[in-house]
Amino acid sequence: MAIDLQQIGKRFRFYTNLKELDTEQLKSLTGSDGKVLNCIISGQNYLLDDLVAILQHFHDLNPQWLIYGEGSMFKPMSENGSCPDHQKGCLKKDKSAYLKQMQSMLQELDAAEVAQGHEPDLEALKAKLEQIKAAE
Repeated sequence: MAIDLQQIGKRFRFYTNLKELDTEQLKSLTGSDGKVLNCIISGQNYLLDDLVAILQHFHDLNPQWLIYGEGSMFKPMSENGSCPDHQKGCLKKDKSAYLKQMQSMLQELDAAEVAQGHEPDLEALKAKLEQIKAAE
């Protein structure tokens, strides 16, 4: 299966928006150069070594999903039953606007995945968004 840098960028942008991380926070968290991060997010040419180095800082992100669009975005709960980091804390943004933004990105990502012939596990993401929406 070929690696599509634009798809990786879209998935990574979706993940970072879900986690509410901006470029400055990503640079600080990963120790990466802003130019490299922008190349990844925009799907431009970059080294996969750079991507792997960045992925090491996101313990809940499923690299199989990020690179190939397969499986769930998040790794499953740990064996001790604790929740991954993405399920902790509160939203910093206005919930309603945030959910609309995430639903729009999810639709864009879903359309891009279908166009590539992938059958990703986006139902889990949709269910999570509905769960957050219902908790409002």
